[in-house]
Amino acid sequence: MQTEGASRKMVSTEPAHDQESPSQDLWVNLDPGMVCRDQSLQELHGYWESKKRGRKFPSRRDIDPAEIVPHLANVILIDVFHDPLRLRYRLLGTRITDVMRRNSTGKFYDEIYEPELLEAIYRSFRWMFQNGQPLRTHGESFYPDRKFYTYEALNLPLSTDGETIDMVFGGLVFHPKLPPGDQTGPDWH
Repeated sequence: MQTEGASRKMVSTEPAHDQESPSQDLWVNLDPGMVCRDQSLQELHGYWESKKRGRKFPSRRDIDPAEIVPHLANVILIDVFHDPLRLRYRLLGTRITDVMRRNSTGKFYDEIYEPELLEAIYRSFRWMFQNGQPLRTHGESFYPDRKFYTYEALNLPLSTDGETIDMVFGGLVFHPKLPPGDQTGPDWH
């Protein structure tokens, strides 16, 4: 979530359930309650749950793209490296790259995001690692097309050994939003 010109960024660890009107200062809101507003994210969460099969986390090999075809345009797959923590986009769906107007597949987060936003994002992932639970995040962002969006992301942990989260599977959806102070109405063509 590139935030050109953003002067303040924060992370809220309080569950925030209203994606349509989060504080303009909160770019990465954590929702441990997993209240997904987007139906496709609810479906991905159900799919992930079905792949656990009594385990704490499914593994990457449990995720079959042929089983989630309607969701592929919004799917994310993130490689996790520990000590030091680094995240790398393994896969970004086409709808995500269209909004971002860049394909960051194969890039590390620290190659893309400015340090303050990077730390906010890392805090959300640290929460997931420490709690061993999936996490929904949401907030506001704007991209090179200068359009503002609300976003909702679902981060679902994967593990090769059943204990250590070494990959994150999930979804990321964007919804157009008026820029702060803009009363003229959106032009999202």
